[in-house]
Amino acid sequence: MKQLICPQCRARMVFEQHTCTQCGTLVSFDSTPLQMVRAATVVPCANRDLIGCNWSVDDGLPYCRSCRLTRTIPNLGSDRNLALWQKVEQAKRRLTYDLMRLQLPFAVPSGAHIAFDILSHETAGHSIMTGHLAGLITINLSEADDAVREARRATFREPYRTLLGHFRHEVGHFYWEALIDQAQLIGPFRLVFGDESADYASALADYHHRSDRSWSSDAFISEYATAHPWEDWAETFAHFLHIVSTLDTASSLPLSLDERAQHTLDDPYLERDFEALLALWESVAYSMNELNRSMGLSDAYPFRLTPAVRGKLHFVHLAIMRARNGG
Repeated sequence: MKQLICPQCRARMVFEQHTCTQCGTLVSFDSTPLQMVRAATVVPCANRDLIGCNWSVDDGLPYCRSCRLTRTIPNLGSDRNLALWQKVEQAKRRLTYDLMRLQLPFAVPSGAHIAFDILSHETAGHSIMTGHLAGLITINLSEADDAVREARRATFREPYRTLLGHFRHEVGHFYWEALIDQAQLIGPFRLVFGDESADYASALADYHHRSDRSWSSDAFISEYATAHPWEDWAETFAHFLHIVSTLDTASSLPLSLDERAQHTLDDPYLERDFEALLALWESVAYSMNELNRSMGLSDAYPFRLTPAVRGKLHFVHLAIMRARNGG
């Protein structure tokens, strides 16, 4: 995201800060102007003391715009769960910021709306699957545990698995309904992603029981995208959010850019020229990967944007712009 500034001393701040490390001013993130303000000038989210939410409220309700999306909180009977829930909500605030910057709806005329159940295994009595249903997104609290998540990433042979990535993927399922189904774009969607009427449960079962793990990296952004057209859309939607969010962050870095690149970075979330967006992303992704390798780390963005994948990303971009323009 764009660089945030302390309202008192103008020092640079990060999205999760409550206090300016330069001057000690207490701050809150105001989701209306999307900037840091003095905490004393706004009403803090009721979760500020409990889980460190640094957002303010703007409508007289006790919780901020992000925390209100949580329908069910995890069992807080342990310090570990409280710490993990704090990580979950941090990631969700970044997702909420993404959706606000993209000017996407949080509900659709059919009544479905984005909500989150954040569940821990102690009280569920059964295994918890991260997933979605008509806007309701279930997040397994253990995904916030770095060691657990890394073990699952290795088990499922995934090049990338993050908490924020989960949020961006799962909310993509809601936006399939909001941007494709409700907008009557099923025909074009099937031309690009395939026939989503194929049995979803059977497709996922087949995916998880495959003995042959080979797949076409030319046609799909990830192996999981091959499971079903809905998963292909959700994976691609998540990657679109990865791209615009990272470019938005890059806009505040001391980069030497030509005039067109500077225009794209003015607001990547609202950039209308898809080719300009992708051209700049390829340079930024290459730079991130090279920097990571210099530190002995894995690539920050270990994915190939083939012509087919670029076409799918372009479709996501067009669907978002159509919704934003009232189409």
